Parts: sequence; structure tokens; C-alpha cells
Amino acid sequence: MNMILVEVLFLGALAAHYAYVYFKLRSVVGPGWRWTVLYLLMCVFLLMGSQILWHGDLGNRHDFRRMLSWPVYMGLAFFFFLFTAFLALDFLRVLAWMFDSLFSLKIGECLASPKRRVWSATTFALLACVYGWFEALNVQPTYVAIETERLPAGVDRVRIAHITDVHLGWIVQGERLDRILDVVRAARPDVLVSTGDLVDDDMGFRDEEAALFRGLNLPLGMYAVTGDHEFHAGVRQAIDFKERTGMRVLRNEHLHVGGLLFVGMDDPGDDDPADDDPHGMDDPAGDLPPEQEILASLPEDAFVVLLKHRPSVIRESVGLFDLQLSGHTHGGQIWPFYWLTRATYDYRPGLRALSPSRKGGEVYAAEISRESSVYVSNGVGTWGPPLRFFAPPEVVIIDIVGKHGE
Repeated sequence: MNMILVEVLFLGALAAHYAYVYFKLRSVVGPGWRWTVLYLLMCVFLLMGSQILWHGDLGNRHDFRRMLSWPVYMGLAFFFFLFTAFLALDFLRVLAWMFDSLFSLKIGECLASPKRRVWSATTFALLACVYGWFEALNVQPTYVAIETERLPAGVDRVRIAHITDVHLGWIVQGERLDRILDVVRAARPDVLVSTGDLVDDDMGFRDEEAALFRGLNLPLGMYAVTGDHEFHAGVRQAIDFKERTGMRVLRNEHLHVGGLLFVGMDDPGDDDPADDDPHGMDDPAGDLPPEQEILASLPEDAFVVLLKHRPSVIRESVGLFDLQLSGHTHGGQIWPFYWLTRATYDYRPGLRALSPSRKGGEVYAAEISRESSVYVSNGVGTWGPPLRFFAPPEVVIIDIVGKHGE
């Protein structure tokens, strides 16, 4: 879909839900022109502020961008929760009216007061923002163990720490990154992988975050692939930052790492190549070989870990890898956007086996040589509002354990 059309639809949806909230508030406050002008100015600030943050070139005005980010993103979240609450109350009023009509009840009287509805919705929106703030900070490990006969002799276990969708920028900075890496340090992994969207802005001058990664000193190192936001932020500077952290960026290539075989796939970025890099920096990788071609060339006795930002599974690739690690969806980040990600991608968060069945939207290859699985992570950071609502952040700790014959 054309990005301009997406922008128009997005701004139209925002304007519609701000209008809906306005008329709900007006039912209590009244039609006074002063508060109406104030409300319109606040809506214009959120609409224009979001466009400046997403598309504006603010140059070296880093403090201004950070100061603008907080009120704009928190305002967007608050109004979304307010809109959702009013919508839910209207739905309940319709249900109450139906029950009252059918069974001669008086349930609707509980929701009859506009003032009570406004206070209930506003309280919910405030509490949801507070809860979402703390949920976003509460990064927890998720442990997964996978047995295999494909580890080489002498290697009993390889522990992988998987992070994705950190979105380092003007909201997620050094302090929040340190919280994330505390979870990694506690797990004592052998290797760390980042499956895209580590970077969400210009990181050319950000040394604190790079130093935090370098301080991990993992036995088998750190590896990364690109995500869609890194193409928007400037793929060259994003890759440069990752390399400064000590990560090896895999761009449609494979590498042997401690008894495992990592395959890193580039994110396709935008459909429009002109939008891939707003800073005018072309893709440095040039033409890249397709996923299936890389996987088909790998030795059959190796445990293949496919690193890929988006949780899309190519039918011809299944059976050519053992484990795919992906992110991108944030688990929806703010419910009910979870259902939007479920409608877009076949795989919900967690570990899923790819079996030879079309049930549940799963895909399969004609000839299965491996038992392929995919793990879709909720990610650890946030995009836009620094909140999560029923989409807890996670660092996935995966133990690849050798299965020894008796």
C-alpha cells in the first residue's frame, strides 16, 4: 500500500477518534468555545507533533526532539485509552438496553449518567497509562529449551539470549537499555542475537548505549540483523552503531558460531526503495541472495538458527532450518493491537512448531528434512508511547541442548 495513503488513513483515524472523544466530553462540559478551542489546539499539537517526530528533519536539535517525544507519545496513548473506554461503555449501554428490553430489567440505569461515564473513562485512561509505563519497564526472561542431535561432539549446550525491537532513540536510552541488559547478564548466555529494530533514530553520537553492549563480553559474541525501522532511521548509521557495540551484522549470510549455524536475513524495509533511507544513504549490501538459496546450501548435520526480523515463514524454507527467531509485532504492544498483528502474521508470540499441516495458518515444505520451529518474541522496547498494555516485554533465553544417545 502506498505510504502516503497509509498516512492519510492514519491521520483520518486519529481525527475521527478525537472527534468522538470530544463529543463524549462535551456531553458533560457543554459546548463552551474556550474549552473547545483548547481541545482543538491539543489535538493539532498531537497530530502535528507526531508527524514532526516521524518525518521531520530536526537535525542536531536532540534536546527538542526528546522534549517533544514525551508529551506527544503519552498524549497519543492517553487519548487512545480514553477512546477505547468510551467505545466499550457505549457497547455496554447497547447490551444493557437489549437486556432491559427483553427482560424488563433496569441495568441501563447504571450507565445512564454522562458524567459518570466521562469520569469512568478518564480514570481508566489514566490508570492504563500508569500500568502500561510500569509493564514496559518490567522486562522478564522467558526460558526455552530445545533438544537436538545436531550439536557437534563436545558441545553439550549453547545458551542464546534473544532480544528484539529495543528501539533505541529518544525514549529508550541508556537507563532503559541497562535494565534490559541486566536480564541478559543474569542469564549468563554464551551468545546474544538481536533480530532487528535495535535502532530507531540517529545513533551516530550515542556512545553510552554502545558501551553497555560492549561490556557484556559474551564467550561467543553478539550478532544482529536489520529491521524495518532501521531502514527508516538510516540503515548505514544503524549498522555502524551495531558494529560499534561489537555485534556482527549478518545480511543474507551464514556463520558458524559455537556449534550452531546462524543465518541472518535482511529485512525487506519499505516497498518503496526511495523511502528506505531518509538520510540519503543507500543500502550498502547491494544485491543479496534469497533465503531459500542460502538455507539449501547449508550442511544437513548443523543446527541452523534463522535470524529474521518479521515473523513470516517462507514455505520453501521450512525443513531447511531448525529454529527461526523473530520479533517485529511487539505482541501488539498495546492491547487490542495484538489482534491486528494476529491478522497480519500467522504466528502469535511464543514457540511454534512448523508441522506438515495447513491448520491454523501454518506452512510446510514438500519434503521435511528438519523439524523447524519459530519463536516470535514480544520484544523488549517500545515504539511511540513508552507503554505496554498486556504485552509484557521479554528477553528470550534459549538453551540448545545436545541429545545424547543412550
